Amino acid sequence: MTRRAVRVAATVSCAVAAAGLATGTVSAAEPESTSGTGRPALVHANAVNECNLNVRTGPNLESSALTTLTCDNYTTCRHAGGAEPCGPYVIGGTYSCVGTDGEQVTDDRWAEVTYRAPEAAFVAVACAAFLEP
Repeated sequence: MTRRAVRVAATVSCAVAAAGLATGTVSAAEPESTSGTGRPALVHANAVNECNLNVRTGPNLESSALTTLTCDNYTTCRHAGGAEPCGPYVIGGTYSCVGTDGEQVTDDRWAEVTYRAPEAAFVAVACAAFLEP
């Protein structure tokens, strides 16, 4: 084989391998929940609740708290890109907090997040802040 033939064969091999890798990477890395941009929506605590938002094992206050998000750390929404950020929501137990507008809110909507993927985790929608890409 000539040098040119070896170079062409190597280039074709690399291109085929890269195409296969890129295809596998894209499908494997594509998050289950994305906004219209293809990037995941994020959720964190809002400042009016002293930057505290519990991530729970279920959509109610009786479920165990897994962690507390702050205004500076985020988790990924499992669902996104619809009419509501991080929705559709799950109707669960009732909770109360200060909403993003500074008013006291009582609500029963919970957003599913990927904190312990693939296991379910939830945050209280009215107490959260959402970052849509």
